[in-house]
Amino acid sequence: MKRYNRPSILLRTQLEMFFTNNGTYFDPDDISACYILPDTTTTNGSPDLYINRTASDVGTSAYGKLNASGEALKVATFSGISSVSDYSPVLDPSSASAIYKVDTGQYSIIADGVAFPEYSSLGLSDGKYFDAWLVRDFESASYKLYWNKFTVYNDRVLTFTEPFQLTSKSKLAQRYVELSSIVTLRVTTDTFVANENMSRELKDMFRDSVLTNANIRIRKRNPYTSAEMTTIQDWTSDGVDISSEDTILYTWNTQSLEKGDYVVEVNYQALEQTFYSEEFSLVLR
Repeated sequence: MKRYNRPSILLRTQLEMFFTNNGTYFDPDDISACYILPDTTTTNGSPDLYINRTASDVGTSAYGKLNASGEALKVATFSGISSVSDYSPVLDPSSASAIYKVDTGQYSIIADGVAFPEYSSLGLSDGKYFDAWLVRDFESASYKLYWNKFTVYNDRVLTFTEPFQLTSKSKLAQRYVELSSIVTLRVTTDTFVANENMSRELKDMFRDSVLTNANIRIRKRNPYTSAEMTTIQDWTSDGVDISSEDTILYTWNTQSLEKGDYVVEVNYQALEQTFYSEEFSLVLR
């Protein structure tokens, strides 16, 4: 479960970080650590109280890092780069897991919910948190902190007095793509709860990033027949991602393809239902 999927304290939460340089994903020289710190009424959404701004430390390696308060209040420290395939749940309450490299420029930590709350290695409770990444971008650079936010919830259980009635509608953002391009196809998806007696607040809460298990298929129309199509990419979840707005993302490399009319389809799950989109026409020109 990702940070924008209303993560529960009872489940594992994936906190991702993406790095780019001049428009290209790249791997920093070193990701030394990732710290989890509480975002309380005192910090009020700003990590400034955790950052060393002491004038006498200006120009030293300590300036801009965690101050004494930050060191004392950090909930967990993740360190050491591992392959995401090496991930296993952390059951030892005295240690956190590693930082996992997912792909070039893409890293994640897993806040394990296996042990929440009795054995949690993170000690998280319902509330807001910062994840601060200690990074050296280039070999000659200094380490600095990159700050993000996330919230964990204990109210993910939603109840209603009748079955949830879902409707879902998708739309492909692109209509034309230039041949030999490498583009990220974007399929926006809106999911609605049609129950008339349900409150607007509950409907809005349910709509927060509800899609899971997205797949994509791409076929090419045969210009010499009216019905036959050639499968370019059969149904797959490899390389398919879902954004916080329930947009399905897939990077499509067209360098080995031909000009022509293509058909894009997606399917996905929501509330144990599987939805199939309509066939979207896309012209590779």
